[in-house]
Amino acid sequence: MRCVICNDLFYIKRKILKLFDTEKEYVCNKCYKRYPIILRYEAIQLEKYNCVVLAMFKKPERIEYNGFIKEYSKIFIANMHRKGFKALFFNHVKLDDSTLEVFDAYSKLLRSNIIILCFSIID
Repeated sequence: MRCVICNDLFYIKRKILKLFDTEKEYVCNKCYKRYPIILRYEAIQLEKYNCVVLAMFKKPERIEYNGFIKEYSKIFIANMHRKGFKALFFNHVKLDDSTLEVFDAYSKLLRSNIIILCFSIID
């Protein structure tokens, strides 16, 4: 397979019982080590509701994020069934005053807490 980040060829180690099963991997081990997934959790108190921001990376990187779609979907599924939360998806989120005002207005509109899944938080 080809890594979507560095474009190198890599192979998946398989056990004899799963030799003919098809497994899709998009990122090689070298790129997994270079761009580690460190889940950043930020809880922000809005006027009436709460906002939770989950970011996968420490800082924005110039990489193909679609290679990490398997991990992103696992995080989504783990947080999809949280009671009282509505989910939003962004590539990158900048947490400044204007953005928090928008999130506050959106949570009031929905009358619910919001959870934001993104790849990184811009400081």
